[in-house]
Amino acid sequence: MTPYLLSILKDPKSGKCLTLINEKYDSNGNIISGELKTFTGEQYKIINGIPRFLNNAPVKSVEAFGNQWNFFNFVQFKNEWLNHTVKNTWGDTNIFKGKIIIDAGGGSGAQGKWFLEYGAKHLIILDLSNSLDDVAKRNLIDADPKKYDLVQCSIDNPPLKSNCTKGLIYCHNVIQHTPSVERTLYALYELLSNGGELVFNCYPLNDKGLIRWIRFHIIYKNLRRVLKRLTFKKRLYYVRIISFLRLFPILGFLLEKLNFTLQGNIPKIDGENYINHLKRRYKSTLVNTFDYYGAHTFQWHLSNKSIKNILSNLSPKPSRIINKEKYFIRPQPIGCALRIIK
Repeated sequence: MTPYLLSILKDPKSGKCLTLINEKYDSNGNIISGELKTFTGEQYKIINGIPRFLNNAPVKSVEAFGNQWNFFNFVQFKNEWLNHTVKNTWGDTNIFKGKIIIDAGGGSGAQGKWFLEYGAKHLIILDLSNSLDDVAKRNLIDADPKKYDLVQCSIDNPPLKSNCTKGLIYCHNVIQHTPSVERTLYALYELLSNGGELVFNCYPLNDKGLIRWIRFHIIYKNLRRVLKRLTFKKRLYYVRIISFLRLFPILGFLLEKLNFTLQGNIPKIDGENYINHLKRRYKSTLVNTFDYYGAHTFQWHLSNKSIKNILSNLSPKPSRIINKEKYFIRPQPIGCALRIIK
């Protein structure tokens, strides 16, 4: 934990400052252990350089995310991240240069790794799962330890001071897994000072028309109800089979259209042969389907109207909401997220 992070931490319950006690430092001047004490005497531990704000955390959801990202990682999907998320949200990677970036729900740490590679000034990953101790640290092993922090916490009540950053808060493909999309957005927006940017997306509700209604309410909901009760290994077994079947042209198309699997658009890379493209399609289907039907406690799908109402409640100036038109069109550009400038 860097001294910079310590300067912006707060007690997530009271909102008051925390006092560092019994601290130990490494050779970089970072805090590797100790306790953060509240004015009431409660303490949050710092273990392996990570402050832990786990009081009342939903254990099942924590375990589900940890298992998912420790197994799947995400680092092999950099090309898709650049061509979908970055391209359809910002256009290019120049926006990351010199920015303090808070990755809310950073999971595997892969995107945090890329933020630093493209010039981020400092990275803070907030995540509730034990992926911070495993895959995130592995992915960030070559990064400068003075330039990043990991915080184990719930992103709907982050232990960071209000107006603490003029940088970029990134919450991509995560917010639908929190107890309340609106409450999480409000909490993250409060961290920004004027000029800061909040970027987020949420699973869309796509149930207009009889076929779409059947796909979502009959097939998807009932299949997820069954799969989320299975063990990690059994869910993975289903996903591996269905991801392999997705590679067959007609059968795979039908399986995706009926909501049994989720591949997404996987364009060919220049010079890529057919076999390698098939492998990338399989890996993408594997991770997307597992996440779509995961054992997460919460999995919200919100309509355009619901998202617009939430934006209205945040009360940003209309001119400060970027990507609004393309975010709400259907089909939505893959990876596109809304950008809100405070």
